[in-house]
Amino acid sequence: MAKVGFIGIGAQKAATTWLHHVLAEHPEVVTSETKELNFFTANYDRGYTWYESCFDDNSEGRIRGECSPTYFFSRDAAQRARAYNKDLKLICILRDPIERAFSNHMHEIRKGHIDPATSFETAWAQNPAYALQSHYKANLESWLAHFDRDALLLLFSEDISADPRGTYDKVCDHLGVAAEANPVSLGARHHESITYRMPGVQKTLRYGGDTIRSLGMPGLVSSLKELPGLKQALSMNRQHLKTKVAPPMPETRRRLASQFMPDMEYVAQQAGRDVLPWPTWRDVFADRSESQG
Repeated sequence: MAKVGFIGIGAQKAATTWLHHVLAEHPEVVTSETKELNFFTANYDRGYTWYESCFDDNSEGRIRGECSPTYFFSRDAAQRARAYNKDLKLICILRDPIERAFSNHMHEIRKGHIDPATSFETAWAQNPAYALQSHYKANLESWLAHFDRDALLLLFSEDISADPRGTYDKVCDHLGVAAEANPVSLGARHHESITYRMPGVQKTLRYGGDTIRSLGMPGLVSSLKELPGLKQALSMNRQHLKTKVAPPMPETRRRLASQFMPDMEYVAQQAGRDVLPWPTWRDVFADRSESQG
């Protein structure tokens, strides 16, 4: 069986689920049924045979891959991935580091790992992963120590929101496959920071949607969501956590912006961009302009 040819390495809360779904639709791509295999982190002891068994056997002539955000900040994953396949193609999606950390915070609340009343500042002090996953420079350097820069496609979740078609075309070009005309999942949003008034209902609906997608019918899921009665029921059951969880305080944002500045400058250098599509980037340069003025 051919080796896995690409992996989405993260970052967490930066649209890797979008990447998984749009590639799962592509006829020249085979993705794992489970999005996050976490092979090069939590499941490495299962071996290559297990890893490759997670993909359809009937994949001759197609590139196989999976997306696991835990790879991005792991200090073992890059070396393990290189040992498995030195020709792996990597896709990394980054997001404004403070917004990513806050989304991480809401994710932990949504999962029930921390109390909803816990402030971002308190959670930040208690959970070092918030910072670790937003320190992009160290994480990217870890991967680039084992893979050539050409192996890595660096994307931004903000660009996916603004131009999903253009970003999708870049992904296909990186993987060496033809871009599909109209992927059903192209404009979809996944894993937003949402809670539910009736979690059991949502869990049942999500299981049904995942089952339909696994049968190769993602378009049916989209159509069902637009049915008038179901669409209204889904809307009434949703509560966005941003309406319930306090954002980082202004002084926290200023402190973190300074902390993440080396990471942002490194990302801009690696992406070949003078400006990043991040509010924190704009804020830092606005502050610099004011201090210089």
